[in-house]
Amino acid sequence: MSPLQPRSLRHVPLFPIKVLTMRNKQIQLYASDRVIEEFYEAIANRDSRKLRRIHIPKSDVFYVRAAIEADTGVRYTLDHVERAMYLEGMLERKDVLDPDRERDGID
Repeated sequence: MSPLQPRSLRHVPLFPIKVLTMRNKQIQLYASDRVIEEFYEAIANRDSRKLRRIHIPKSDVFYVRAAIEADTGVRYTLDHVERAMYLEGMLERKDVLDPDRERDGID
């Protein structure tokens, strides 16, 4: 057994954990190639509104984009790569920003 794995469930709280949600408010997410910078800026500025709006793609999207750029010299947007990976079946619907929205040059 790894030292990082618990030996028992005694440390697990027995009371329910409440998840706070905003039922009546839609938060509009946006795609950006500066996602990491914007994430840290929002944290540094304590801007919770901006932090909730940032869509951070799965790490696979960053790796695929870097591989494409290394092979072809073309740097696609994160949104473009994410959409292409979704259409190819590499990402699930829940992992993609606006999965039903068509993008120029992909759909």
